[in-house]
Amino acid sequence: MVKKSTMAIQNQLAQLGEDLGFRAVMEYSFESIIGTYSPRYDVVWFLNVEALKVNSLSNVKLINEHYLPFAAFEVEGSTTSSKNQLGNIGNLQLSPCYYNFMVVNNAGATTEIDTYRRGMKIVRSMQRVMGERQLFFLDSSTIEKMPIFEKTTIGHLSDGQIHGTRLKGSGGEKKSIGVAKKMLVDLSKTKLHIDYDRSPDYFKWVYHIDQKYQQVRVTSKTKYLMKQRYTKSPFPHVQGDVKSVRDYYYVPKIDIACGFDVQGGFVQFLHFLANQIGEDAVHFPLLIYVADKMEESLYFPLLGIEIEMKESKHALGSLMNLSNFHYVGWLVSPKVMEPYVSTYKRHLGMQNVHYIDLEDYL
Repeated sequence: MVKKSTMAIQNQLAQLGEDLGFRAVMEYSFESIIGTYSPRYDVVWFLNVEALKVNSLSNVKLINEHYLPFAAFEVEGSTTSSKNQLGNIGNLQLSPCYYNFMVVNNAGATTEIDTYRRGMKIVRSMQRVMGERQLFFLDSSTIEKMPIFEKTTIGHLSDGQIHGTRLKGSGGEKKSIGVAKKMLVDLSKTKLHIDYDRSPDYFKWVYHIDQKYQQVRVTSKTKYLMKQRYTKSPFPHVQGDVKSVRDYYYVPKIDIACGFDVQGGFVQFLHFLANQIGEDAVHFPLLIYVADKMEESLYFPLLGIEIEMKESKHALGSLMNLSNFHYVGWLVSPKVMEPYVSTYKRHLGMQNVHYIDLEDYL
């Protein structure tokens, strides 16, 4: 039975979702998407994407043909154990939603008013161990008094045409160019923004954090910033100053990226959270980025597509990139790669990536 304190927060989150323009449902389970064990999430927000005409795309699973699982919430309304909070993180890792939230009620703890501190430690640790995703940790006091937000809307709809020109495929080969062109027959029926060789926005967010919070060294007379440096060569030892995100991170380019812009209420809500949670926002790069850059829209990476013409370890790298940075990923490759995808899905949890038979596009 749901505790009254938890129910109160659920009701508040459900109302907030409706106010932001989502369809909000309490106690929701994605049985048709997740499988055998399907957690029951305290609140889920669904975005109506009917205008994008994506329900015909393979493996882009919508609810009632119109609703995209957008944000899932796990709530602890009173005292809870660390293992309960670990379980919440595990459930949110299974969530098909791109945005995920844990909400606790620190003041409502009856035995040990320490729920927030322990929860934040757990989130820090698990994001390191399990890999970062858009998971945010909040205390319910953060959302008690909120301004009136606009409705969340989908930005300018595309004409379904690809942006840019692709002159060569992965590793310099050219056969995949023809495959990509044939795929556009299906993709052009949607209203998604379609790009060749698009890099994930994630690295803009983390690089911004790196630049903003460079290590500060203080002496009795002066304070100065330590410049980020990277090693060009271990022997002879040569270093250089970090001048761009690509000096410090591997930033992939996805063969074909399909997405849309989210505007209005949800973006305003993220601005609000960044200001409300103060210094703890540093653990959530997206919050810092949207607040500092005064972003008014967010790109939603609905579908990433990597095209591989042969069996190779290169294709496994494509699989990793698709899983980490997209809502749904297609690895278009020869039949021999299908077991690779199945193994990665099963053992590495890459449930959002799917094998597409290359022969279908030749």
